Parts: sequence; C-alpha cells; structure tokens
Amino acid sequence: MKHLGVFGALAAPLALSLGGPAAAQDTAPLGTFSRADLLTALDAIEASHDELADSRSINVTFATGLYANALLLACTDDDLEAECLGTSLLATFNREGRTEAEVAEAINAYNYRENFGRAYIDPEGTISVRLYIIADGGISRENYRRQIELWESSLNDFFDYLYGEEESEEEATGDEA
Repeated sequence: MKHLGVFGALAAPLALSLGGPAAAQDTAPLGTFSRADLLTALDAIEASHDELADSRSINVTFATGLYANALLLACTDDDLEAECLGTSLLATFNREGRTEAEVAEAINAYNYRENFGRAYIDPEGTISVRLYIIADGGISRENYRRQIELWESSLNDFFDYLYGEEESEEEATGDEA
C-alpha cells in the first residue's frame, strides 16, 4: 500500500466532494449573463419558460401561476445576447375594476415594503413590476437564482396588495363569492 501522506489523504476526498471542474464552473462568479444562465436559474426555481421564436424575450410562468417576461440587456451584441450585463424581468397586472386610488395604494405598499423590484404605471397605463439584476463586478449563480426567486415571492405580495382587498372585505362581512 502506498503512503499518501496527510496532504494526499485529504486532497483526494476533497477533490471528490467539490465535484471537480464542473463544480468550479458552478461556483465561479458570473461576469456577464447568458441565456443559458437565465434558463438554468429559472429551472432551479421550477419556473417554466417559453423562448419566443421572433423575439429575444422569454415568457416565464412561476410555480405560483404568475407570469412574467425575461430579457437579457446591456449586451455587447444584442442579437447574439453576448456578454449581457443585465437581466430584466417584468410582470404586468390588469386593473380588474380597481380604482386609480387602489392601484396607487398597492404600488406604494409594494415599493415601501418589498426589497425586490419596483412597481409603477408605465406610459401606456399598464401596472408593472420590474426587477433588474446587474452582473457588473460579478454575481454568484446562487445569488442570481435567489434574486429571481425572491422577486417571484414579492410578486405574490404585490398580487395581494392589488387584489387582496376584495377578499379581505368578503371575509370581514361573511359574504361568500
């Protein structure tokens, strides 16, 4: 039996536990985003996605049933989505009978209470919630995935801010829908 010494005896199991080159690739910080990085992050949080043939956009359906659109931005080549420094995620909501005051209240509550994304009314009057993630300076794959996951959670909160009032009133009055 060959004697590996303390270093050799520890190095082999350590190399196996780290997973070799593939694990190093997963832990290396992202300096830019690629479509593959985005799709991997979406898959990790069990969000389904449809890549559109005539667009760079990706339609996303989160496990909770909410929809969003994802797009890589600030690329050195937009057509090839090469070396993109930004990922934009956008969810839009319809008014469903909400007054301007109710919409404004929901947007203000979201922007005050939530840390991921921002809510606003776009120039066409659409209720929007956006997250923009930057890779400038590097970002871990785990952080990228986690930001998208936390944004999904905050979207559910926004949904409640916007539409939850009606449910609360029904519960308070005992009325059933």
